[in-house]
Amino acid sequence: MPLQTTVIGSYPKPESVPVPDWFKAGAGVRTGQEGYSAQEYNDFQKEVASEEELEKQITRAIREVIQEQVDIGIDVITDGELRRENYILYFCRQLNGFDFDNLVKETFRNGAWSGYVPAVVSEVGPRDDKPFVLEEWQAAQALTDHPVKITIPGPMTIIGSTANRFYKDRKELSEALVWVINREVRALADAGCKYIQIDEPVMMRNPEIAEDYGIEHVTRCFEGLPLDVTKTVHACCGYPSYLDQTDYMKADRTLYDRLATKLDNAGFDRISLEDAHCHTDLSFLSQFRRTTVVLGVVAIARSRVETVEEIRGRVREALRFLPPSRLVLAPDCGLGFLPRDVLRDKLKNLVAAAQTFPEN
Repeated sequence: MPLQTTVIGSYPKPESVPVPDWFKAGAGVRTGQEGYSAQEYNDFQKEVASEEELEKQITRAIREVIQEQVDIGIDVITDGELRRENYILYFCRQLNGFDFDNLVKETFRNGAWSGYVPAVVSEVGPRDDKPFVLEEWQAAQALTDHPVKITIPGPMTIIGSTANRFYKDRKELSEALVWVINREVRALADAGCKYIQIDEPVMMRNPEIAEDYGIEHVTRCFEGLPLDVTKTVHACCGYPSYLDQTDYMKADRTLYDRLATKLDNAGFDRISLEDAHCHTDLSFLSQFRRTTVVLGVVAIARSRVETVEEIRGRVREALRFLPPSRLVLAPDCGLGFLPRDVLRDKLKNLVAAAQTFPEN
């Protein structure tokens, strides 16, 4: 069998989708990594479409994104996260405890980014008894027979993108988020979702926290799932601010070696790692003795398209340390920065490379 392929989460939003999109923010423009106030967000959507028309436009765009991935040959697809202005803040908007009306200036990512973000000002919890990620997944899964993977931000990444003004420390806030995330994850599994991914790129920025309790907390986010649900954790080294930015302060990718054994013992089915943006010594992959590695083999913030042979060369290197049965090919992270023609070329080459393995 050829190597399996997947995408990580986001897709570029078509102009027809009236959702704020931080990938499209240019230099000097407030990015969607910063929060829109609740009123700004609501006003934006009211201006561009009625609720009924908004849903039609989003559904149409998701159907196109799903079909594109299927046609290219991606095995495990996503809905492109087209409903989300930002994969973290979208999640937080559905919860009690986050103040989107009084944004707070914070610096994150080891000094790589500063901006205005929502603050946690009261106990974090669901607004009602109805899981909200479930509806998002069900709407996408209804459009295809292929399994749709759903993505959820992890506790470390939510905390590393908002301001805590209520809980005594990060760990206490993380405990609250674990409960909320696990509630969503269990509902997804009960409804038949087979691929659930928790995104924890901030793990690579704070390895001490990851070792202390962060990895354990992500494990608890997955508690109670049946064996037929594939549990994935995505840990890239960070997004730049724009396409082809060369001076962005990425996380130290050598930390993969430091965290690999602990991640392998955590009980995840798959761990998703970045390699295409900047290659590192892949010998650390030998520490993954049970976990499948989803390896980033095309860059998501560089417009140059990797050739099939370049991807094959990196795969051969990974297979020195992993069996083909435990290697999946993917982009480094979400695809939101890429022009659609570039995106398609990257994914086509990724699939073409995957189909040539195992080699004779």
